[in-house]
Amino acid sequence: MSRGRGIRLCSISMRGLSSSLLAATVGAMLLLSSNVSLGGEVTTSTDQHQFVVEGTTASELVRYMNRNAFEGDSGRAYANMHPDYQLSLTTEQAGGICRPSSINVNVALRLTLPVANTSAMGRITRALWTSFLAFARAHENHHKVTYIGCARAFVREAVRQSAPSCTELHWDIGQMLAEMAPECEASEQPFERSQAKLLRSLPLFRAAQSTR
Repeated sequence: MSRGRGIRLCSISMRGLSSSLLAATVGAMLLLSSNVSLGGEVTTSTDQHQFVVEGTTASELVRYMNRNAFEGDSGRAYANMHPDYQLSLTTEQAGGICRPSSINVNVALRLTLPVANTSAMGRITRALWTSFLAFARAHENHHKVTYIGCARAFVREAVRQSAPSCTELHWDIGQMLAEMAPECEASEQPFERSQAKLLRSLPLFRAAQSTR
């Protein structure tokens, strides 16, 4: 485990919560058709995974997470939300200009959250763990809302695009999506910084620190 990089909750670092860009995968499925009414749609799907954490006390839980944190998008992590923007584009050529007929983006999310056997914990530790898990869920849900918002903004901009050929238009819109993904991640940095003090001061980590 690299102490220099820290342990991240998604892109939140346990040491100063430095933020770096998540590597958002852009999957583009470009489909040609005609006579489709102009419009755009954003859909979402979530593939859920677990990071199994062992321990019955605050110190054991935190120690296990630090030692066994998985590789997230931006380093070792306790939780992670990874977006894959999947584009479906139809176009129509008319009067020497190609315009979108329909643009749809599916935001395929891969969510990983920590889980632990709470039945083996004491009442206080169980409450500390539940509080931490609620924080992790809220943090990742914020990312989900942001990713969906970015996809919707992309669709609103993409439907206004045009080009001399549909091949060029497909390329242009694909490039727009490729650029949107890291820009969307960059927009999360203020949120990541605002979470820094909250993460360091969570009751679970304070309790673990006090028993060292």
